[in-house]
Amino acid sequence: MISDLLSVHRIYGASNVGRMLQQLPPHLRAEAADALYYEAECRVEDPVYGCVGVISRLHEQIHEAECELAKTRADIIINSDIGQQAQVQQINGQVEDNLSLLHEQNNVGRTQFGSSF
Repeated sequence: MISDLLSVHRIYGASNVGRMLQQLPPHLRAEAADALYYEAECRVEDPVYGCVGVISRLHEQIHEAECELAKTRADIIINSDIGQQAQVQQINGQVEDNLSLLHEQNNVGRTQFGSSF
């Protein structure tokens, strides 16, 4: 607890923290103190960007995840289209085979019974 207060004191100063917390309603002070602590810790770890650096990195991760999701969705669409095209080609092949077989049967019938049909 003391080490927590040291980083807040070092970054904001004790009197500034007290003044900021006094301006808030009592039920919000604990949450505000936690936020000040987090911001102070981020500033100690990264003096230039602080918690803005953390937010920036999180935005980058979100962007990367959204790009990966978009790519995965595109892959799914492409693969499902390829699968559908393969099914259509297979059906077309079966129809052509059936037509060829029917044509052969008609030709066999003509040669056996003459061409009087």
